[in-house]
Amino acid sequence: MGLLYDLETRLEQQLPVRLQRSLQQALDDYQSLCPDCGLAMHRHHWYARTITTSYGAIRLRMPVFRCGGCRRMASGADLLGEDERYQRYSKKPGT
Repeated sequence: MGLLYDLETRLEQQLPVRLQRSLQQALDDYQSLCPDCGLAMHRHHWYARTITTSYGAIRLRMPVFRCGGCRRMASGADLLGEDERYQRYSKKPGT
């Protein structure tokens, strides 16, 4: 078609990949503090979550944190906003 159309199409194809990378980097770098005792929590394990965005479905590794002091656990879902936290997400896009 035209240069503008080609650039727009290329950008639309790259947005989900860039969004996934940015979100995953933020999750990887996030350091959680225990809401009960205030100590730094460590990553206990990870789980996979597929989130549907307006740019398409993206798959993320969500951390699960554990407090070394009081042993409280907190999942990556705690990092989401209130609206997203209680929304149901499928494990696979389209299911």
